[in-house]
Amino acid sequence: MTVSSIKAYIVEDEIKAIELLQTYIQRIDFLEIVGTTRNSMKAFSYLQANEVDLLFLDINIPILSGIELFKSISQPPKVIFTTAYPEYAVEGFNLEAVDYLLKPISFPRFLKACERLLKQQKVNNALDSTETLYLSDIVYVKSGVITHKLSWREILYLEKDENYVIYHTKQKRILSRQTLSDLEEIFPSYICRIHKTYAVSLLHIQRLERESLHVYQKTLPIGRTYKQQLLARIKMFG
Repeated sequence: MTVSSIKAYIVEDEIKAIELLQTYIQRIDFLEIVGTTRNSMKAFSYLQANEVDLLFLDINIPILSGIELFKSISQPPKVIFTTAYPEYAVEGFNLEAVDYLLKPISFPRFLKACERLLKQQKVNNALDSTETLYLSDIVYVKSGVITHKLSWREILYLEKDENYVIYHTKQKRILSRQTLSDLEEIFPSYICRIHKTYAVSLLHIQRLERESLHVYQKTLPIGRTYKQQLLARIKMFG
């Protein structure tokens, strides 16, 4: 997927919604419309047989909902959900959607969603092409007489345990005499405090719910005072 040609496919229940999205897409040089449909089964067949970079997907469509359709695709493209129903936003995030557009969709809001797609693409390309980003990603953690060298990116979450902090990775737990408040000053952008006891890596969130999130088979609570900060960081990071 290159900036010069992002192939976009529209699945919308209403003709007027399709026409509006077509109008918006035609204003953006790096987007190319490769097809539209109001039928979820036709969309499924098309996406199985054709290469698509970006899916504009209505949630409230017959036979298969937009979410059901997206889950049924073996290798789904990037997706921007379009809907009149805000209650599906959390599930949209869980499916790693680029964005979630509430109808009626204004062009400035549509443009912002496309800019988020470009930002994600730029980050992914940088991670694929260079290791420079990892050079400043190292943290040294002292545990007793041993000092461990870690990459922030391998840390799933941090847990406060009285006067200690536990670093959780997929392979190990490291107990260090530190405080989460002190560590917050050196957190990279993708580490976010979510509770008085926990900070989590946005890179490893698997599912987000109203009062909790899931990271590598672990359910962590989201504190009320931290929720808005978390949602804002997710939006900024995404």
